[in-house]
Amino acid sequence: MNSQRFELVTGPLRSMRRAIAWWSAGMAALVAGTVIFWPIFKGSTGITDALNHLPPTVLTAFGLQDFGSPAGYLRANLYEIVVPILFVATAVTLVGGQTASDEAAGRLELYLAQPVRREAVYLGRAIAALIGLAVVTLALLVVQIVMDAVVDLPIDLGFLLPTVLLCAFVGVFYGSIAFAVACARPRPSVVMAVGIELAVLSYLIVAMFSFSTVLQPWSQLSPWSWAFAGDPLQTATDLWRYGALVVPSIALVLIGLRAVAHRDIAAG
Repeated sequence: MNSQRFELVTGPLRSMRRAIAWWSAGMAALVAGTVIFWPIFKGSTGITDALNHLPPTVLTAFGLQDFGSPAGYLRANLYEIVVPILFVATAVTLVGGQTASDEAAGRLELYLAQPVRREAVYLGRAIAALIGLAVVTLALLVVQIVMDAVVDLPIDLGFLLPTVLLCAFVGVFYGSIAFAVACARPRPSVVMAVGIELAVLSYLIVAMFSFSTVLQPWSQLSPWSWAFAGDPLQTATDLWRYGALVVPSIALVLIGLRAVAHRDIAAG
């Protein structure tokens, strides 16, 4: 029975191995291709001065403050928008492919025919997607550290690591939303749309609300604010920010498992 339950995780992992490899390679290439240009912008006062003519709210909304510094360069080009969104896309794609897409295509029937509960089947796929996201995260982090050394981009690992982890946890959060949707309504297009569009909306709330003194306090309701409002590339990250993303993610997975236990499984 233990080997059977183990297969509930390893089976989906095997089917995801190409997707994980491609996501890892893509993230690594993005980081390498961005960091390699650091020497051009290193200590650049011209760009920084030009950006400083923009309103402070614009700089904050798009992470452009201190662009000529290592933290500012990485924030603006990678960790303010691009990397978190790609982590969300990774998580949602992996989750959706192993749940809603497989159920719609009938590929879950073999697993569901075994003497295991359907919640275990879906939980195994959630764990497999989490492992896949962890592999992509590790690949990005390793390439970031290596490229920082190659081009002499000085960034404290104590700030870089929490930043990358927060980006991954944002992916986990929206991946768990996608998982809950897939468990309740296994339509691949719906799962993808809800997971990714909510993430984009979350960022837009933080970015756009910063332009209004009335709306700005409400931006704190956005998970994007939970993760990045503390500027993790320059200041120590509060522990509650991790919990704000992880705790609801666990709750969403549990909600999804309850939903899949009380509905009919779609026939392929």
